[in-house]
Amino acid sequence: MKRKYQIIGLIILIICSIVYDFQKPSVKDKQEKVYSYVILEGEFLKNGKYEYEGEKYVSDLVKEVGVSKQANLKALSLDMLVEDESRLYLPAQNEKAISLNQASKEMLMSLKGVGEKTAQKIIDYRKVQPFLKIEDIMKVSGIGEKTYLRLREFLCL
Repeated sequence: MKRKYQIIGLIILIICSIVYDFQKPSVKDKQEKVYSYVILEGEFLKNGKYEYEGEKYVSDLVKEVGVSKQANLKALSLDMLVEDESRLYLPAQNEKAISLNQASKEMLMSLKGVGEKTAQKIIDYRKVQPFLKIEDIMKVSGIGEKTYLRLREFLCL
């Protein structure tokens, strides 16, 4: 009698196992697309949060989103990969825009709020690491987000 119940239990276990295998979601169903995002500001035709899938270069993003006729594309490094959860600012063309990678100390000092010491810090920074995007100016000691927001329309790469 005990043997009979063991066989019935085994049969029920096999049936449950087969039913579970049919209902179990496949690994392919569980894989979801992973999206990254970047915040676009300035002369992009679409400002705000922009979601993308996989790796994307700034040049591809510019083609997809579009830019206004006044956009200063010299302010962006187009061959750079877009960083997830970053912020890209594209200023308008400005004849007085100063190049972070090429400006002299005097030119940098002509910016409102940039003195001799800060201008020298910018020059010292770019000797070690060239600026790849305007936002990199915040990596210079003494320049925070407020200063960056005030200066960004007068800067280019």
